[in-house]
Amino acid sequence: MSMDTIDIIDINWARLELLPAAPYTTNSASSHTSLGLAFARQTGVHAIGSDIRHDFDAWPGDFAISTAGLPMFSESAHGGEYLLMHITNPDLLADMRASSPRQIFHGDKQAVMLAWQLRSLLLQKDKDALLLQEKAGLFLQRGLALANEKSSKVKTSSPYAQDKVLHGRILDYIEDQLDTALNLEELATMANMPLLRFLRSFAHATGTTPHAYITERRLQRARLLILDSNLSIADIAADCGFAHQSHLGSAFKSRLGLSPQQYRKLPR
Repeated sequence: MSMDTIDIIDINWARLELLPAAPYTTNSASSHTSLGLAFARQTGVHAIGSDIRHDFDAWPGDFAISTAGLPMFSESAHGGEYLLMHITNPDLLADMRASSPRQIFHGDKQAVMLAWQLRSLLLQKDKDALLLQEKAGLFLQRGLALANEKSSKVKTSSPYAQDKVLHGRILDYIEDQLDTALNLEELATMANMPLLRFLRSFAHATGTTPHAYITERRLQRARLLILDSNLSIADIAADCGFAHQSHLGSAFKSRLGLSPQQYRKLPR
């Protein structure tokens, strides 16, 4: 199966794509430098810049920059929602200092927030072209800043790898318990961390707070049910861990700029 898009739009200097949480196989080399951010965790197999395939575990908040012409194979049995931006005007990349053909930045709060805003704009029926360009420009600006900062730094050890192992168990637990009332102190205990350190560590790993991450996962599950079932909005809210239908509606409006009813009417 190819990698279909939820939505795609060209702005003057870039092409934006919103890729769905669906099984995919892709094997290509983009003619443009691209920036991508994962909204959800996904696992699979990929080969980047070679024929050697490796298992991958992409985390929510992973922000990747891939240079033009880089051969990439990627396959996942379930996929995960993903924002992809191809830079069609290479002049905008003149100041980029890439330390490698593909760079991945973990848990950058600014990049995550901008990606959420771009997703919301892409889902609108009547798209605000000027605001899309503005947010896309800020997304590119953040990517260039991270790339240039990384290229100028001396490589040092990071707590990310260790924290990722700890938080992997937390993400799995959250996924299994999305329809229940999750407790922050319980999550910190599972990670064997004091509460404040857990909050810092989780944000470092994912680019967002535990509450915002849980809301994101509940929204993604609700979106699938809204589009793929005939369940009422109230039943979907309960199945996804929202205390009330109005809470689901508020989360939809805040994160996606749409009501659940408007989302259900989107073309597929």
